[in-house]
Amino acid sequence: MSEATHEIGYAHCFCGRRAVIRTSWTKQNPGRRFQSCLNYERGGCRYFDWEDPPMCPRSRIIIPGLLKKLNALDDANKKLQADIMILKEGNKKLAMVIRLLIVVMIPVFCGSVWWISSTKSSGSRCFEELGMKMIG
Repeated sequence: MSEATHEIGYAHCFCGRRAVIRTSWTKQNPGRRFQSCLNYERGGCRYFDWEDPPMCPRSRIIIPGLLKKLNALDDANKKLQADIMILKEGNKKLAMVIRLLIVVMIPVFCGSVWWISSTKSSGSRCFEELGMKMIG
């Protein structure tokens, strides 16, 4: 341990400030916590002390593999979330087109039915001119 004061759970660095707990992700110490000066990464007083005991050799092998799998799953999840957003936008556009078709086609269909029923004999003649047979 360094010359800085250290109590259970927290320490003060050589600057006199409360040290912060960080996590190492190096191959030798994956997931191992340590205490350091608040400004450790920018020079600071360079105070450093391990919070956790050394990692066993098996942990040094397993943790990086698990971390790699977790990162791959996070990346896949982000891609799927982006795909969902694209599909939702497509669904909104499709719903709008369907509504438009309904608004346009119902009057056309109703008008056609009315026209055919109001001109019973001419309705069948119209179908015959189009090359179709009227059912019924």
